[in-house]
Amino acid sequence: MSTKLLSMREAIQRFVPDGTTVLMGAALESLIPFAAGHEIVRQGRRDLTLVGPISDILFDQLMGAGCVRGIIAAWVGNVSAGLGHNYRRAAEEGIPCPIEIQDHSNLSLALALQAGAMGVPLSQKRSSAPR
Repeated sequence: MSTKLLSMREAIQRFVPDGTTVLMGAALESLIPFAAGHEIVRQGRRDLTLVGPISDILFDQLMGAGCVRGIIAAWVGNVSAGLGHNYRRAAEEGIPCPIEIQDHSNLSLALALQAGAMGVPLSQKRSSAPR
């Protein structure tokens, strides 16, 4: 029987290519995957879109390392440290690189993730209904 276990290094190398969308921190603060985030930084991944209702400081670290192209989140920061400084710098000044931001509530992110798990297709088109 072959094992499905991988080291963190192997898992990030295999499943997180540049330009991918990564869901991180979809549970409570104690379950934020810092080890995975730090391995993403070590491997120098770029152009990632991060998704997470509870982003904590991990998103901020990944932005400061230049790994992020986009954020889909309700908030980026830490309950004790406040708003993420790298996030703010990237949003306001494009440092270390410009980022695209989709601001959501925790509820809208949870519903979107549930819809994705159910196989509901996502349409990026916005309808222009007559007013």
